[in-house]
Amino acid sequence: MLSARAKRLLAISLVAAFTMMAISPIFAKAQTTDLGGLKTGPFVDKLVFNVIEGDDQQVLALLNDEIDLIGDMVDPTHLPTLQGAKDIEVANVLRNGYGYVTINCAKYPFNITAFRRALAFALDKQKISDDVWDGLSVPQDSCVPQVNPFSVEKQLEYHYYEAQVDIGKNLLADAGFADVDGDGYLEAPDGSDFDVNVECAQSSNIAIEVGQLVADALKALGVDARSTPTDFYEYLNRLYFHGDYDIVFLGSSFSTFDVDWLAYEFWSEYADEPYWNFPNFRNASYDSWRDQLLHSTDYDDVYEAAIEMQKIWVYQSPMIICYENILLSAYRTDRFEGFVNDVSAGVPGWWTNYKVHLKDDLGGPYGGTFRLSNALDIDTFNFMASSSAYTMNILNELYDSLITQDSNGNDVLWLAESYKAETHGDNPAVPAGHTRFTFNLIQNATWTDGTPLTAEDVAFSLNYYRDSPGNPYGADLQEMTAAYAPTKYTVVIEFDTESYWHLHTVGYKPIIPKHVFTEIGLDNWNKWNPQPPNEEMVTSGPFNVSEYVAGEFTELSYNPNYFYAPEHPSTGTETTTETTTTTEGNYMLAIVAGAVGAAVVILVGGYVLMRQR
Repeated sequence: MLSARAKRLLAISLVAAFTMMAISPIFAKAQTTDLGGLKTGPFVDKLVFNVIEGDDQQVLALLNDEIDLIGDMVDPTHLPTLQGAKDIEVANVLRNGYGYVTINCAKYPFNITAFRRALAFALDKQKISDDVWDGLSVPQDSCVPQVNPFSVEKQLEYHYYEAQVDIGKNLLADAGFADVDGDGYLEAPDGSDFDVNVECAQSSNIAIEVGQLVADALKALGVDARSTPTDFYEYLNRLYFHGDYDIVFLGSSFSTFDVDWLAYEFWSEYADEPYWNFPNFRNASYDSWRDQLLHSTDYDDVYEAAIEMQKIWVYQSPMIICYENILLSAYRTDRFEGFVNDVSAGVPGWWTNYKVHLKDDLGGPYGGTFRLSNALDIDTFNFMASSSAYTMNILNELYDSLITQDSNGNDVLWLAESYKAETHGDNPAVPAGHTRFTFNLIQNATWTDGTPLTAEDVAFSLNYYRDSPGNPYGADLQEMTAAYAPTKYTVVIEFDTESYWHLHTVGYKPIIPKHVFTEIGLDNWNKWNPQPPNEEMVTSGPFNVSEYVAGEFTELSYNPNYFYAPEHPSTGTETTTETTTTTEGNYMLAIVAGAVGAAVVILVGGYVLMRQR
C-alpha cells in the first residue's frame, strides 16, 4: 500500500501525461513467440539503446535499418510511412490511461451532482474518439482504465458515451437550474448567475479540441460557457494547491494495475490536501468502501470495494473521462522475431527485450545485437536517483524483484518461488492488525560477481530503502515493521497494518546486493554514482552494462549466469551488428563487427576492397 507521499509522487508524473500522443487501432499484432516457457530468456547477446531525439529521427533510423525497434510510442502522423515500408510492422495497445476534465466540486453550483452528471450526459465522447482522435481512441467513463482488470467499465448499467443532452437538461431542471431572467442562460438553483471556464493546455491540439467540445456541451445545456487555452503548468500549480478553477483538462497514465490510489485520490479528507484530490470531491458513500479496499487481505474483498467505489464515482462524476486512446509501436521484422506487445508498455517494453530472438535462417534463436532508440540519454546508473523513464528503460534490465508482471499484467513469481500471506486470524503468532509475508526464494540466482543472491539481500534491500533518508523506494515502506531472513532462502516481511497491497509494495521492489550497499551506507544512496563498464556494477538482471558513450548509446550484454537464461552457443551466423566509420582524406575505413569476425572495408574511388583481420 502506497503512502500519501509515494502516491502523490506517482500522481505528479501522471497528470502531465496528457501530452502523450496515441495512435492507431492498427492492423498488426506483435509476435508472441515464447521459447522455452514464460521465464526463459534472454536470447540476444546484446541490447544497444541508441540516443535518438525526436519522432522524425527515430522513424528515419528504423526505416534506414539503424535500429530494430523504436523505443517509444510513435506519433500517428508517421503511420502511412511505416505501413508502406518494407520489413516494418506496427502494433497497437490500448493506453493504460486517459484524457479527462476535472470539475471543481467545492465551487457552487459545480458541487451539485446533477450539474456534473448533466455535463457527463451532454458531452459526446464518441465524437471525441471519432473526430478529435480520428478513430484512434475509445470512450471511457470509469477513472480506472478499461484495460485494468479492476475496472468497472464493462459492468456499468449505463454509459455517458453518446451525447444525451435531453437527459442532461432534465437533470438540471429537476435540480432547480432555470433561465430566470430570460437572458438565454441558466441561473443556479439559488437564482444567481454563473458561467463556466473550461481551461485546456495551449500546447496540445487534443486538449484544445476536447476543451471546446466540453464548452459546447455546456452551451447545449443552456449554460454560459467558454473554453480557454492556458499555460498547462500555471493551472496545474493551482490544482496542486486547490486554487480557483471551474473545469480543467488533464490526463493520467498508470504503470501498474494496482488501484489502492482510489482510497487517496478522491478521499474526502484529502479534498484540501496539497497535491491530492484535484476535484475537491467529498462523498461519504465513496469513503465508506475505503477501509475494505486498503485493509482487506482478500482479493475478492479488495475487488468488491474497487468496483463499488467506481460505481459511486461514475454516478457522482467529479471528473469526466473523455477517452482512452490507443498507442502505436513500430519495429523491424527482417532479423528478429518474438516481439511482445505488453498490455501496459506495448512492444517497447521489458518483455520484448527478454524474448526477442534472431530468426532461424540467421542462426537464431540465440545471439545478435538488438538495437533500440532511446529519446534521452541515461542520466545516471543509480536507479534510486533518477526520475527519467528513459533511464529506467535501461536500468530495469539490471535488477530483479520477488514478483514481476507478465505481458498481460498478471503477477509472476520471479526471485520468489512461493509465498504465503498471514494475518492474526491465519496465524496467532502474527500480531493483531499486522500482515506477514513469507517468501521462499529460488536457489540458483547469483550476482554478476558470482556471489549468491539470497534472502539476506532481499531483507537488506527493503530495510535499506525504508531507512535511507529520502529514498523514493522507501516512501511506501514506512508501515513495514520487519524484514529478515530466518534461512538462506526464506525471507519474512511484516507490516503493522493489514492490506492486500503490501504484497506489491515489497514484491515489485528491485533487489540490491547487500555486500555492495553495506559499504555505500544509508546516507549515500543518492551519492552513489557508478561509472560502468570502467567500474564494475554488481547486478543480477538478464543484462549488464558492457559499454557506454555519453550522448550516443548504452550497450548491455547478456548475463550468461542469469538464473532463467538458456545457454547461448559460442558461434552464430549473423554477420553484421554495428558499424563505426572514420574518414581520412579520400579513404573511408569501416570496422564491421560480426559473428564471423571483423573485416576492414576500404572504399577507394567507389571500389570496395575487403580483407579479414
